[in-house]
Amino acid sequence: MKQIILMQGIVIVGLSLSLQVSAEPVLMPTITIEGQGIQSNQVSVTPESGGALDSALLLKRIPGGNVNSNGPLTNIPQYRGLFGNRLGVKLNGISVQEVGPNAMDTRSSTVPKSMVRSIKVYRGIAPVSAGMETIGGAIEINSRRSEFSSSAKSEVNGFVNSGFSSVDTGRYFGGLMSLSNDKHRFHVSGNTEKGEDYRFKDNKKVRPSEYQRDVISAGYAFRPSRDHEISFDYDYKDTGNTGTPSLPMDIGYVRTHLGNIGYQGALSNNLKVKFNGFFNRGDHLMSNHLLRPAPRPGGGNQRFRSATTKLDSGGYNLHFIVPELRSGSLIIGFDGDLAVNNSAISDPTNGNFFLNNFVNSTKERYSSFAEWNGEIATDLMLEMGFRYTYVHMNTGQVNTSMANMMMPVRNLQERFNNSDRSKNDHLFDVSTVFRYIASDNLDFEFGIARKTRAPSYQERFLWIPLESTGGLADGRVYVGDTSLKPEKSYQVELGANLHGGGAYFTPRAFYRYVNDFIQGLPTNDTLTNMVAGRIQPGGPGPLQFSNIDAHLWGVDFEIGYTITDYLRLDGIMSFVRGKRTSGNDNLYRIAPVNGRLSLTYERSDWLASVTYIGAMKQDKVAAFNGEQKTSGYSIMNVYTQYRPSFSNKVKGLTLTAGVNNIIDTKYVDHLNGINRAANSNISLNRRIPNPGRNIFVTMRYDW
Repeated sequence: MKQIILMQGIVIVGLSLSLQVSAEPVLMPTITIEGQGIQSNQVSVTPESGGALDSALLLKRIPGGNVNSNGPLTNIPQYRGLFGNRLGVKLNGISVQEVGPNAMDTRSSTVPKSMVRSIKVYRGIAPVSAGMETIGGAIEINSRRSEFSSSAKSEVNGFVNSGFSSVDTGRYFGGLMSLSNDKHRFHVSGNTEKGEDYRFKDNKKVRPSEYQRDVISAGYAFRPSRDHEISFDYDYKDTGNTGTPSLPMDIGYVRTHLGNIGYQGALSNNLKVKFNGFFNRGDHLMSNHLLRPAPRPGGGNQRFRSATTKLDSGGYNLHFIVPELRSGSLIIGFDGDLAVNNSAISDPTNGNFFLNNFVNSTKERYSSFAEWNGEIATDLMLEMGFRYTYVHMNTGQVNTSMANMMMPVRNLQERFNNSDRSKNDHLFDVSTVFRYIASDNLDFEFGIARKTRAPSYQERFLWIPLESTGGLADGRVYVGDTSLKPEKSYQVELGANLHGGGAYFTPRAFYRYVNDFIQGLPTNDTLTNMVAGRIQPGGPGPLQFSNIDAHLWGVDFEIGYTITDYLRLDGIMSFVRGKRTSGNDNLYRIAPVNGRLSLTYERSDWLASVTYIGAMKQDKVAAFNGEQKTSGYSIMNVYTQYRPSFSNKVKGLTLTAGVNNIIDTKYVDHLNGINRAANSNISLNRRIPNPGRNIFVTMRYDW
């Protein structure tokens, strides 16, 4: 499996790493962030860690990775131009869901960056074992937890960390305490973080961009015997007042409970099993007047709005692993989950107003897969898998007080309630990847895949023109379509890994054709247009989620060179292009050519790094979304780290400091959302600028 792994700490860019499968090596180029030092055939680089904000921001440090930023804790992962629920996201092996219909609590925000142990992104074609509906790729996030020790004697381990960032007066504090031996392990951990509105050039502020979040976790596991392990884990997240200036409302709170029971063990010498059963419950309040003035005065009346949403979900994973089967390994798995979403909008100044935009909107998924990975000829590896997923979706009848005042709203409501809202989809995924080891310094990869995705509940069941779109943040109102077809992607991937003489180069080229790609298109429906004119007066007109055909293509690579024993150069570059196959429109929110280059000096207990980050202009924008063009930019960051080793008492200490955006450049990332909040520093409907100069310090102590 080609994969990229991100862990908190030092980044290690791997060139080739061997994994034993039936005594045969499988090459696994990776990026790993954890630990200190250089392993064989690897080069380490340093992340410019600016505190404990969204872990999704680490995705900007991988080829093809990026984020759509809608707020300080609302960064939607993107990989090679696809984002949102087109990416499969797992937390500690289980599928997580967002509580809000606008992805304010993105799945990657479940764990603060300071509590992340690793983030793994499958580079290129994700194997079918990575999860259901991984049409755009797969991400696995693992939080820090306790570990079994090697003896019967109990050990106490843990860490504490804290940090400060100047650009938003941000601060965080967290830690973990564990008690373990070779039979039992137990841990409790927590993290609290808070920041104010961040500043950009000339000390201007982005309002609202304050944030507040607290996380508490606990876990216990035991080994009844050497070959069996049973675990119990619980995570609670409480996000307080947090700005999302690219969305019509801000976060009042998001409170989620995530529980999991797991088992892994060996049923025989050649049969292993892994099981997870989990639940995820969440409550969410959004408001357009807690952190910002209420928008769009109309006829002397301010449109105050609040929205409450609720999520009830759960599921299971049951995987059987045969480590040795015909010079390879076999995985057979069964996955399933259920998510029920409810959302209601109210007016705190008018108790008679209500709008139920989602009522028991349900998505059930039941899936099975088989995947084999092994050697089929000398130096030729094959990874091949097949997955079938059955998806059932349904939703309840909706209602709104607006139906009593506006006949078009009543007609929309009745039309939706009388429609067939029960939908079934059958998804078939196939992936095949060949890897050929041409020499000790060169190997090639060729892959083809068919991946699928069912529509989201927003895309199918949004019955009235609203901005509840999973975080598209284009300022448009949308309506759904219950008759949407699933997306079907056909992908070809070609890559190489060249390494030797202290250098490495890992280019990848890909082409993806997506049949029935889901995108908003202008609608000719009279009722929808009439209602949209009242909900968004003077707006650009509603869009309806529709099926089109689209294609994406691009290249990305990692490159690096060890200059001396202490000095190295590492970089990445990413390019992706997305278009409709008919007409002349581009796909929405596609990043321009972008990259970064780091020069790192590491010696003894010290490490220092200078990083250049740049992006070209983006003028290939989506006309239907009214997407704005952006200019190119370049910034410089510096970073230093000190890990003293002169005494055992301080060996677990890590001190870091740095400056991001050294010369305080005003720049705008193309994937940033547009401003929806009245703000004297940023015009409405203009893209939100990135933070200005940020001086940060962090401390961590492990024992």
